[in-house]
Amino acid sequence: MRPSTSILPLLSSRTALPQSILSVRLLSTSLPRLQSQSPLPNSISGSPNSPATEPTRPPSKHIANPKFLTDRPVKITHKPVFPAPHNPFAPTPAPKTYNDITLRILRRVNRLLGYNRRRRTTARETGRMMKGIVEAVEYDKDFWYGECDLPRTFHTFFTIHYLYVLLTLVRLRALPNYIPNPLSPLPQSAYPGLPGSTTPVQRPSIIDTLDNAGCYFSRVKQHDYRYQQVLLTHFFDIVENEIRLMLGVEITREGETMKRLREYQERGNFARMSLDYVLGLTKSEDPKDREIADGELASFIWRFIFARRGTGKNLEGELTYPEGEGMKKGKELEMAEQIETIVKFVRRELNRLDSISDRDVIAGNVGMFGGVRQ
Repeated sequence: MRPSTSILPLLSSRTALPQSILSVRLLSTSLPRLQSQSPLPNSISGSPNSPATEPTRPPSKHIANPKFLTDRPVKITHKPVFPAPHNPFAPTPAPKTYNDITLRILRRVNRLLGYNRRRRTTARETGRMMKGIVEAVEYDKDFWYGECDLPRTFHTFFTIHYLYVLLTLVRLRALPNYIPNPLSPLPQSAYPGLPGSTTPVQRPSIIDTLDNAGCYFSRVKQHDYRYQQVLLTHFFDIVENEIRLMLGVEITREGETMKRLREYQERGNFARMSLDYVLGLTKSEDPKDREIADGELASFIWRFIFARRGTGKNLEGELTYPEGEGMKKGKELEMAEQIETIVKFVRRELNRLDSISDRDVIAGNVGMFGGVRQ
């Protein structure tokens, strides 16, 4: 069953979500729409005739919208925040300012304490890549939510951003571990740099030398470049933050947040498998496999992004729109051309990332994603 993005399970203990069933159908990364069959209790619907002994509604601070009594998903219109805050409900702290002398001292101390150690380099440069992904989706929001008419829900937020993450992961998997540390400059831009702008190879410091030696002699490779794992960590930090904002839950309802987080982690795993299958067809020695590769990629886009639009009730497929909204008339007829555009975008970005040197990738200088429609 498709994971729900409504707040209905938080309002009543009588309404429970069915457990996800791992099957071959999950390889398509699309799940049927969840429809609530249980009527709302009187204590939740706010009926004046409800008995006084029935439990009252939980405090409104744990609910995104106390009056939101529907199984439709919550509408999301804001831009995701990265780095994700520890508590999305806490007010944004005021930025700290330092004078030039203090900044020079802090930067020098930072270098001496291992600013360019492999672990810190991995976290920092994958963070720049994640920042570029968030900005790329924001730049093309008119295409995704306007031209494609995808619903502004958590489900769509996840699938669109994860598509960009998947494209980046394909390039990161090809990284070897023996590349010298790029020794990134300080200060550094929060966004990915341009390919070719990586600083020349320099003599490593004593700490960097010891770090590289530990990586070489370590059996468990504790200091490897773990760009794939850390990029996924950055992404799912954002996902967890958005789940909390969607459900309106704080630490007191940790179980509800973790349940949805695990469900979308499974969805992401099967999406990676589907894209790997397409890439395997692309690199196959059999000409027949290469001929159907683009068709399989288009099928993956249709299932993962458009959730089988053109089928089901109202031809919306498995997409669920927020309360009072629905798919515009005739959008299922425009979908074929939009899928073709996305397929070209995927191929174009994979070729662009493949042309970037390993040293530039290690340094986070992978450039920004281009527009979907060019």
